[in-house]
Amino acid sequence: MVAPAYLVQKFPEIGAHWAELQDLFVTKKVPAGTTLLAEGDVATEIFIITQGALRLWHNSAGKDVTLQFFFENQLVSSFESFYLGQPSGFSIESFEDTQVLMLSRAGANRIQQKYPAIEPAVTRFVCERFIAYRNIFFDQLQYSPVERYQKLATDAPEILDRVPLHLVASYLGMTPVSLSRIRTRLKAQD
Repeated sequence: MVAPAYLVQKFPEIGAHWAELQDLFVTKKVPAGTTLLAEGDVATEIFIITQGALRLWHNSAGKDVTLQFFFENQLVSSFESFYLGQPSGFSIESFEDTQVLMLSRAGANRIQQKYPAIEPAVTRFVCERFIAYRNIFFDQLQYSPVERYQKLATDAPEILDRVPLHLVASYLGMTPVSLSRIRTRLKAQD
């Protein structure tokens, strides 16, 4: 197995030692609709998507709130749960047939102990994720529903191409009916 390009780019230390580390990464195939981490469970794996798509979501008083979508060559986990050993505030679920490489907490610890030079890359990655979540939160506060949809269409058209509209609505903080109305209104303006 060749090291995933995304992993090599984000964590060059892993790429440099892939031959001896690749056995720590386990391939798993899951059908659409599979929960890889349930909210309230402790995250024990990091997932690297090699094919398909996942979403990170939260149950807010019975309402499904999607926080982020992940596609090929992206890495996902409930990092707070993974690193602190605390119950996750989020679920991770496939919405397409998906294949991932899984790295266990023990495997991640082994990599960090054997190759401590990886720590700055891990810290940078976690900081980038924090900034992405902060930006998503601020977008919810500062943009109207129409502006959020338009920004998504410009910045991440892959989401509109691949994600079911009820999940897009959840991500944008609106109902599917509202999203449908916005899309119809914008198409009429074109």
